[in-house]
Order: sequence, then structure tokens, then C-alpha cells
Amino acid sequence: MRFFVDAMLGNIAKKLRLLGYDSIYFSDIDDKHLISEAKKENRIIISKDKELVKRAQKIGIKSILVTKNKEIDQFCEISDHVNLKNSKIDGDNARCPKCNSLTVLVDRILIKEKIPHKVYEMNKKFWLCNTCGQVYWEGTHIKDLQKFVRKLNE
Repeated sequence: MRFFVDAMLGNIAKKLRLLGYDSIYFSDIDDKHLISEAKKENRIIISKDKELVKRAQKIGIKSILVTKNKEIDQFCEISDHVNLKNSKIDGDNARCPKCNSLTVLVDRILIKEKIPHKVYEMNKKFWLCNTCGQVYWEGTHIKDLQKFVRKLNE
């Protein structure tokens, strides 16, 4: 599944990427361009904009209208349409939350100078974004996201 996430749902886009879903997101894109790109790339639009979703569906683009305000409820709405159940956050499958590119497991010695010493000492696995060069590891933020995913899977 490939998504195009509307500007109002940036955190949703980041979490979808961490779950491994190809999710395009721009903080400022007009509806016409968003619809055009979603159609061209065969992406599912996720939006809180009722009119945008109607226009997209009218021309055959699969779209999901998000109506809830809490993130977990928003994910449940999305999952009702595309089944995100049994999702998991795993560095080996995650995409870069910043740029949506694939990440790859990297030998920790190669990134030693890019991260704080304490982080290097406390973690054995690191992932590198192929595009933006960002380094990731399973820190405390991932544990919080794991709790979120467990709620989603319930």
C-alpha cells in the first residue's frame, strides 16, 4: 500500500513510514497537485478534508476520510479501510520518517561519529536512510511507538 497523506496529518505520515508504508507527505501542497500526484503514482489519499476526498473518489482515487482527532482513533479509521492490523515497528522494515526513503541496517562502526557516544554504547543496531543520511536506532521513542502499535493491533 502506498499513501499520499494530506498536510493536516503529518504525524500520521511519520508513523506510517515507521510502520514501513510508503507515505508521501508535504506540509504545503494544493489539492489539485495532491490529487494529480496520487493518481499518477496510484496512491491512497488520507485526509481530513471532506471536499478533497470527495473530488478524489469522484475520479476513482481510493481515499480515506479521517474524522477523529486522537491519533489512535485516526489510525483505527485508516485501518478500517486498508487493514493496518498486525502492524509492527521494526527498524528492518521502517522507512525514514523524514523523507520516506528506505533505511538499511548499517555497521555501527561506520556511523560512530554521527551519533552521541552514550547512544552508541547503549545500542547495537543502527539504520541509515539511503537518501538523507539520517541515522536511526531503537531508542525510548520506539518503545512509546510500540505501545501505540499494540493499541492499534487490539
